[in-house]
Amino acid sequence: MRKTVADLMSVDFVTVTARMSLEDALNLLVASDLTELCVVDDTGRLAGIVTDFDLLKAHLNAELLGRSVSSMISRAVTLLPADALMDQAVPLFREGSCSRAYVCRDGQLLGRLSRTAVLRYLAQKNATAADPPAIRTLPAVPVSGQNATLQSPEATPRAPQFLSGSVLGSMCVERSRPTAR
Repeated sequence: MRKTVADLMSVDFVTVTARMSLEDALNLLVASDLTELCVVDDTGRLAGIVTDFDLLKAHLNAELLGRSVSSMISRAVTLLPADALMDQAVPLFREGSCSRAYVCRDGQLLGRLSRTAVLRYLAQKNATAADPPAIRTLPAVPVSGQNATLQSPEATPRAPQFLSGSVLGSMCVERSRPTAR
């Protein structure tokens, strides 16, 4: 089944109106432990965002008092329709200029798609697409008259998983040098 951005979006966002004071917005942002507030109009349509960085700058420059969120709205946001396929959304995140996108239906804010959600999607996609690693049985060769034993897979250290052309999973691969006979 092909995933849509609505399947992977998070709904951990906080909305504010443009009329809210910057002091109230700052308190709300700190309490929510998020990095941005979504600014919506009276009908719930996304108007833009106010980031933690913008509020930090305003606070450090003593520019919070008497100002409303409308003075600080960033309208440069990436919007995605809820039914857009994830494979269509991934290229937006490739260049690093997009760290989050907002998912809307008919202008109504539904959720937020983060880089972490995109990474989770790609990791899951690669894990299901990868063929299981081939396992080769090695013969046990007696050494000095004693029987050699092979360690069970559970006793070998876990190999790290990297998202690339091949995924080794938990198989530990060791290369040995051929011995001269």
